[in-house]
Amino acid sequence: MKACCEAYLNEQFAGDKDLMDEIYGLYVDSVNEKLSEANQVIENADWAALDRLAHTIKGNALATGDSDMVQTAIELRSAAQLHEREQSEDLVQRLKVLAGEL
Repeated sequence: MKACCEAYLNEQFAGDKDLMDEIYGLYVDSVNEKLSEANQVIENADWAALDRLAHTIKGNALATGDSDMVQTAIELRSAAQLHEREQSEDLVQRLKVLAGEL
């Protein structure tokens, strides 16, 4: 578990390790699921779907205290809203790197 997430979840759930592990596991699964969809969404130029995908990642990252993932997802939402393909691809790649640290 990332240190930032562990600290945040520990504070939120008073050190309940089982609950923290469960929530973090759901977070990791959700991020990986959304990122597996991202390239196809960009390929299809489905900017609304990319915005929703980034919004979901942002919300889940906020719920676990993952500030790096939050910031990158916010940037991806902006890129999607502006239909910026190259920037979106770069940001998805950055999210995948961050997800590899989960």
